[in-house]
Amino acid sequence: MFWKKKKQNLDAPKLKIENQEKNLKVKNLTVTIHSRGKDYKALSNVEFEIHPGQIVGLVGESGCGKSLTSLSVIGLLPSAAKIEKGQILLNGQDLYSLNEEQRCTFRGAKISMIFQDPMSALNPLMAVGKQISESYRIHHKMAGKKEAEEKALAMMEKVGLSRVKELYKEYPHQLSGGMKQRVMIAMALINKPDLIIADEPTTALDVTIQAQILDLLKELNEESDSMILLISHDLGVIREVCDQVMVMYGGKIVEHGDTKKVLQEPMHPYTKGLLSSVPDPEKKDEPIFCVPGFVESLEQRKEEGCPFTGRCIEVKEECKKHCPELKRIKDRQVRCNLYGGTGNE
Repeated sequence: MFWKKKKQNLDAPKLKIENQEKNLKVKNLTVTIHSRGKDYKALSNVEFEIHPGQIVGLVGESGCGKSLTSLSVIGLLPSAAKIEKGQILLNGQDLYSLNEEQRCTFRGAKISMIFQDPMSALNPLMAVGKQISESYRIHHKMAGKKEAEEKALAMMEKVGLSRVKELYKEYPHQLSGGMKQRVMIAMALINKPDLIIADEPTTALDVTIQAQILDLLKELNEESDSMILLISHDLGVIREVCDQVMVMYGGKIVEHGDTKKVLQEPMHPYTKGLLSSVPDPEKKDEPIFCVPGFVESLEQRKEEGCPFTGRCIEVKEECKKHCPELKRIKDRQVRCNLYGGTGNE
């Protein structure tokens, strides 16, 4: 497994990567979760790429596999989860071929993550400024405390925090939700990583702060030419920020393409259902559409057929027997029998 909780040597030698092409490639990623004596397939043949300067969104209901995908990339899978097959390549380096010391040189430096709940992600017993500066010193061994503090203060200002010298010494419980989220972003960006994973970064924030955080992510992305994987269930957020969007259901990507095109003309029945569920002010007297049924648990998922079969209003008989491959249809990739082609996955 990629991540093991044991003592790590942070002084490990730097990696020498032959392929310096900057991108993230996830190939044929399949993850199983062991529960009640049985292995259940939580992610199945997930494939996508992100290039410098791109913000790619990953959407779907809770339980569809979004967060598990992000945890697989950064290497923080729960103990019950295991990667059955696939590759995760960052700048040409297969992350699952690294030893434990080498992984630590990547996590935090080359890959960083903005977690969904900053209150649980931040250390409640350590001042927020020290947490940011410590993140810098871990990956810059020659940096002294003063240099790390200066870097942290500069980054705190860059993410829009005020009175940073006073804030540097304050603790998480003394900050508002928006301030804590900005601290998390500062920690994620302090080492200028190539890839930033943002897992529901605005869920707990009010609308005004949410807009500020999204603007900040776009601005920093343009400045650093980084790659961002933005996970959200909010299609409005995806529409505002992302260049491309991936729609996930049942641990599979069912539609992937340009954000505007996918949201304007969805092709997969699940994408259509999600968009139809968004309240429309012009239809305030009409009942809000709801995708029938619910997301099945891992134990309830069927090994054969399309995972969306039980909820799809356009289901065909072959959908119950065969799950199609992700195929290019027009300007995007779609996994649906409505557009021809079946496969056994």
